[in-house]
Amino acid sequence: MKKILSFVFVLFLFSAKAQDLAATGNLIQGGVEDGEKLVKAYIKPLNKSIVFGLSGVNYMSPKNKEDNKKFFLGFKTAVVHVPEKDLLYDVSTLGLEYIEAKDPTKTLAPSVFGDSIRTIRLASKKHDILGRPLFEFDAPTGKQTNWMPLPYLTTGYRMRTSAITVNFIPYVKVPTTDMNVAMIGISIQQDASGFIKALEEKNYGIDLQAGTSFLYGHENLSVKPGGVYIPVTVSGNQTGPYDNQRINIYYTNISLNIYGHYTLNNKYTFFSGIGIASGSAKIDVLGRYPIYGEDPSNSTAVVAEDVDDPIAITENYSQAVFEIGIQAEWKKFLLQAKYNIAEYGGFGINLAYKL
Repeated sequence: MKKILSFVFVLFLFSAKAQDLAATGNLIQGGVEDGEKLVKAYIKPLNKSIVFGLSGVNYMSPKNKEDNKKFFLGFKTAVVHVPEKDLLYDVSTLGLEYIEAKDPTKTLAPSVFGDSIRTIRLASKKHDILGRPLFEFDAPTGKQTNWMPLPYLTTGYRMRTSAITVNFIPYVKVPTTDMNVAMIGISIQQDASGFIKALEEKNYGIDLQAGTSFLYGHENLSVKPGGVYIPVTVSGNQTGPYDNQRINIYYTNISLNIYGHYTLNNKYTFFSGIGIASGSAKIDVLGRYPIYGEDPSNSTAVVAEDVDDPIAITENYSQAVFEIGIQAEWKKFLLQAKYNIAEYGGFGINLAYKL
């Protein structure tokens, strides 16, 4: 999953290097059931960051009566803060059946945002006659950052009492990688003055907003036999080929908010709001992978088998949000900055050109 995370840095901010997903594949090689639990724990903060980031910059103030420009085109970036507690996950709490931390005093592994150098060793719970684990491997390292930027393009149409916004990332291939990604979202906002006469022509008001977004990405993997250390006899059948490996990601988001705003001199709009953001993350690991496990006919040996399409994960997330921000307007430009107070909160920037 680290290449999916790296995309937003490489393509838009040009400040991070795409990394290999082979280490994530090792989580699967120790067994499908335990591998699924490890993958969930490893990528959970990435899933939350993208799900909540998709609705991170949705507010748009009503068009003031002196402005004859209705269309806009611009660029948004939601930057989500990852809580310190989610930079690590505890392997001992995952209910793994066949795998454990090799050192029982070191059970905390880095998540996708965790330490980029230090990690822990995972090993089979079963041991051979010499006391050695049947197999072992390193948990993947992370990106070592507390922040997840999610930039995208935006366009829309704004009227005196309502606005519609479309946010998108065109289907693109990230240079020097096999990763492709695309995103589409729509947000509709209604100023209450459209149906509450007492709010007409006031420099303050109430806005109702609803939006939904969808992000898709896919990345080729390269997991070959030999990704784990096995000190004992290996039996079984690993014939491949392993050239069809792929990870697909699907993120959806729904947001509902109510805002209050105050406009000063038809140029500066101060706003705050409360609402809820929810969504789902679906991860599919497709293709053929080499898997290692205990040999049922010999408790001190390892059996190796090829497994097709080993992982399909769907997780749902939800959080309440409180937002504060300011939007400034000129004849041709609009600039907005906001801060989102939530567990996976952060800040957002919106720069738009009015047409």
